[in-house]
Amino acid sequence: MREQVGMAERQPAFSELLNDPVSNVENEYYQQWLSDHHHVIDGLKTALVNIPIDGVLVTAATLNNQSPYFAPLVSLSDTQATSQQPQVATLEAGQNGEMFALVYPLRDQDNDLIALIAMAIEVKSQAELQKVLTAVQWSSAGLEVVEYQRRLEIEKNQQSGIAERVDILARVLAEPNYSSAAVRLVTELAVLFNCDRVSLGEYKNHRSRLKHLSHSTQFGKRMNLVRTIEQTMDECIDQGECIRFPQSDGSHDEGSHQEVVLAHRKLSEHQGDACVMSIPVYIGGQTKGALVLEGNPDVPWTSEQAELGQSIASMVFPALEDKRLNDRFLLRKILDSGARQLGRLLGVGYLGRKLFVICLIGLGWFLYTAVGTYRLSADARIESATQRAIVTPYDGYIKEAYVRAGDHVKAGQLLVSMDDKDLRLERLKWLSEKSKLNRQYQEALAVRDRAKINIINAQTDQVQAQLELVNSQLARGEISAPFDGLVVSGDLSQRLGSVVSKGESLLEVAPVDSYRIRMLIKENRIADVKLNQTGNLYLSALPEFSFKFELSKITPLTESLDGSTYFVVEGILEQSQTQGDGASVVALLQPGMEGVGKIVVDDRLLVEIWTRETLEWLRLRIWTWWG
Repeated sequence: MREQVGMAERQPAFSELLNDPVSNVENEYYQQWLSDHHHVIDGLKTALVNIPIDGVLVTAATLNNQSPYFAPLVSLSDTQATSQQPQVATLEAGQNGEMFALVYPLRDQDNDLIALIAMAIEVKSQAELQKVLTAVQWSSAGLEVVEYQRRLEIEKNQQSGIAERVDILARVLAEPNYSSAAVRLVTELAVLFNCDRVSLGEYKNHRSRLKHLSHSTQFGKRMNLVRTIEQTMDECIDQGECIRFPQSDGSHDEGSHQEVVLAHRKLSEHQGDACVMSIPVYIGGQTKGALVLEGNPDVPWTSEQAELGQSIASMVFPALEDKRLNDRFLLRKILDSGARQLGRLLGVGYLGRKLFVICLIGLGWFLYTAVGTYRLSADARIESATQRAIVTPYDGYIKEAYVRAGDHVKAGQLLVSMDDKDLRLERLKWLSEKSKLNRQYQEALAVRDRAKINIINAQTDQVQAQLELVNSQLARGEISAPFDGLVVSGDLSQRLGSVVSKGESLLEVAPVDSYRIRMLIKENRIADVKLNQTGNLYLSALPEFSFKFELSKITPLTESLDGSTYFVVEGILEQSQTQGDGASVVALLQPGMEGVGKIVVDDRLLVEIWTRETLEWLRLRIWTWWG
């Protein structure tokens, strides 16, 4: 304990502050200790022992307090209360010697004041004064022992109280449900405080309801005793403090601090002047109920018992409340949790939760009112609108290839030359045959052989046909571009001189200003696609441009890709699209470019657009499971 510097008051009686049996024993010990010094120290006129209690010096013992030196000694002890060493002051000169005041502060190892001893002594010499000081120093060890015994007793009481609280908590937690745990609690309190009855009530809707009694599981709801106990609980809760009736220190019945104890008095009279103590129960700053203890009329409640009861309540009731909450029905838990959350939402505080709900409501309103354009995305590829195949006109050999894939060509430009040596030889052959037939015709005409003339005419027509065929093949041996375009496939530069068969594809040429878009639409989205719908194409090679198109054909053809089925849809690009410098955007395109096409379907709610795939998947699963 730390002493107060400049104390403003003194307590005249030590037993008024410490009224327990241990303190009374200490008071008697201090008095006996002073009385013994009257016989040991010669010249001792008067003395006193002060003890610090709660920062206030309390007089624990006095010796010859009628002496004229007692008042100066008291005044001197007040002024020297903070001194660290023994102090000696002269009071007056006597007949047989000089009168001194000895103030001896007794302190522990932590420099805390244990006791302040003040003595008025008449001595004749300095040696006698030193002898007195030595005697006081040696004898003060007894006071130090008493102080340590008192502290040890306090620690024992505290440890005992903690053990009792933990023991009760363990017994309550051992019960399987809330009802049995509550009955166990009031029963244990009745045994601990030796009570006739302990009542536990629940505070709800601004009034208390009796729920449990010690040593009893059933009680009538209309009993006068029950109503009186509930009124006592209300009286305790309304005042927000523990109330004892009557007070143990002998104060007026209405209690200290002008407590209202009308219900307590009524309950006490109803039970034969029993001592009543009520304890309010708080959990998380909220009033949950109250405890009412009814004890022996001859043993009033002490402040230590009230403190112990409040400590047990504060320790046990949170665990008891957890049991009550866990024992509720599931529906009740849901309703209580909803009501609590709604109260937090509509009540004071929880600003973050309110902002979150407001944002959630705003988002919901936006989703169910905002309309957006529903665009169907599909993989797309650029293809030529028309494509001409350049094939071999006859069996032969490639003589020269003038272009290959990627080259732009003009109409009539020579593309491939076939080797025509064999054809020219064959042409000479048929020309010779024709000359031979002409001579034979002249000879037959000269002899007027009509039959031979007819045969020669037929053979001449046959040779002429063969000759025209050879001339046609020679003419077709020089293959030219049918129109202005782009060679999209074929590379004959590595096949010069190789054999090719009639009808074999050599090159493919496509026009450079006519393209179509080939898109793959998922089968679960084909119902959204209709002819003449428009959209935009975004190519990987030209991400900075958007190409407008219009659907021109929905084919019944399907393709399987990555385990999914796709329908092939075709679209036509708009030719009027231009760049910033006026150049045509279509001129930038090349067959084979790939990207993403977005088909504009219609206007829908955003929430429908974003959740369509999920909802369709759920419908399909539900139909699969329960359809």
